[in-house]
Amino acid sequence: MRYGIVFPKGDAADFATMAVAAEDAGWDAVFGWEALWGNDPWISLTAAAMRTERIGLGTMLTPVPRRKPWDLASTTATLDRLSGGRVILGVGMGALHPGWLAFERDQGRKTRAELFDEGLDVLFGLWAGQPFEYSGKHYQVQPTDFELPDPIVSTPRITTWCVGLQGARKSMARAARCDGLLPNFRNTDGSMPDGPVTVGVDQWASIAAEIRGLREELGFTGNYDIVFEGTSDLSDRDGERRKAAQLADAGITWWLDSDWEARPADPIAYQLERIKASPPTF
Repeated sequence: MRYGIVFPKGDAADFATMAVAAEDAGWDAVFGWEALWGNDPWISLTAAAMRTERIGLGTMLTPVPRRKPWDLASTTATLDRLSGGRVILGVGMGALHPGWLAFERDQGRKTRAELFDEGLDVLFGLWAGQPFEYSGKHYQVQPTDFELPDPIVSTPRITTWCVGLQGARKSMARAARCDGLLPNFRNTDGSMPDGPVTVGVDQWASIAAEIRGLREELGFTGNYDIVFEGTSDLSDRDGERRKAAQLADAGITWWLDSDWEARPADPIAYQLERIKASPPTF
């Protein structure tokens, strides 16, 4: 089990300071998130890269359908080289919240899924280097030798974690081609939830078995991450350690601490408190 922590609040300078504290406290990775209008996580992650040495630097998450894949490939590859291969790219279709719809219309789930799949194709192809050519419904790419960047540090590519919905083959197959699963769960009646669903260890074990079986069926090999995200109870560290151990036994490889709902008077102090509590290692 490895441990990461998500920073919902703070500008780039705050993020870098918190990343230093997280590295000192034994966390394995820090994560920001992408907004259409707000703090740019890639600048925050870059600031963190300049002040840290080992900690992973990621997003939770990047909505691939609304990014030009060559722009995202350039940003991630540049940070990968700068940080010595520490980037973790979390990807999904993105939630259609008011902060998105204030600027861009909804193209519909089908179109966003197409953009997601083609975006990953182009992203992975560009990371692999030239010559690269691609012809899709939405994106067309021709080989180029114009001012080419240096190769990325990460091999065989930048670590990419992808959202997958339990029991939805297309969604899970998309995640299976990546390097890790960010699980989404249905309600107990099979319907789609309005928000995060709280599930037990048995269901985490079930989705771990589902994605690993699908990867085997599709011919994918190599290490693969399955990521748990939740809000740790700082008042019950022994309980959190027991839960982490149970999840590890169920096949979960990463534990991410986040608190998206908190509204403290001083959000940076609150996040530093969570950082300094240290990971719930067992």
